[in-house]
Amino acid sequence: MTVPPDAREHTVGADDGTELRGLLWTSDDPRALVVIRTPYDASRHESIGRAWASRGYECLVQDVRGRYRSDGAWLPYRHESADGRAALDAVTRIRPGLPVVVYGASYAAHTALEAARASRAPVAAVIVAVPVLGPAETTVDANGVRQIRHRIGWWHEHGHTRTAQGPLSDVELDARTAVAATDVSAAADAWGWPEPTRRAWRELWAAAPVDVSRRFADVRAPLLVLSGAYDFFDHDARRLAREWTGPSHFAVGPWGHRIGSGSGAVIDPWLTAHGLPGTPDRWTSILCPEHPTTSTFDAAADEWRHERTVP
Repeated sequence: MTVPPDAREHTVGADDGTELRGLLWTSDDPRALVVIRTPYDASRHESIGRAWASRGYECLVQDVRGRYRSDGAWLPYRHESADGRAALDAVTRIRPGLPVVVYGASYAAHTALEAARASRAPVAAVIVAVPVLGPAETTVDANGVRQIRHRIGWWHEHGHTRTAQGPLSDVELDARTAVAATDVSAAADAWGWPEPTRRAWRELWAAAPVDVSRRFADVRAPLLVLSGAYDFFDHDARRLAREWTGPSHFAVGPWGHRIGSGSGAVIDPWLTAHGLPGTPDRWTSILCPEHPTTSTFDAAADEWRHERTVP
């Protein structure tokens, strides 16, 4: 958990007094702020922090509660609304009056969405990649098939310890999956997880899917969703863009959970189109607040195609 030379440590007090820590990348002439909240170690986001700072943003990358630098107990999905609100309050105190963007990929996309929903003041924009909408969306695929093996693997590595653990062997993962196939809720009782984690595991399998239009009804900020056509969460990413209350733009390419290179070719013009620091491009003229719009990366032509279409 080293501090990169161009960042400084930053601490936020949550509503209950828990100290949430992260790293702040500053800009010589900041024109906006961006907040990223992650369970995967803020110091591993060095290149992202620098990229945002180069655009003219002050960038806070914060470890979520109970992970890496941050105090408190780590319970996935439990505190992201209130803690996200506290993070946004803190950055606006640093630079009052500057627009705030929330950004994140995978679980960090969940934290970004929850922060936008809970914010005391409207955020300027929401950018999410391969988004996890909520716990229920991680448990089944687009066809409703339960993803027991994948969930066991993630919760073993990331779900109940301050830092990431090494992955289970294929043999052990197969054995645990076989046991969980009989009773997935009770299976974790034999895996040595602490009781709060076992309780969170049981709640995971009972969780209801996120109703996008209801949960984010009061968030009118423009939304940019980046997805991969072969990503597990692609169908949820499309649903998010389609059902978002405010303006939304959906960008997809032929990749999986790791977004392919060139996403900046969409992010920067999109930011500019919404009055935020970025790089303009002619294609942003297709953006329309009345309905979702779409960008698709054509790998054969090595170019993005932009359309006024619903994803």
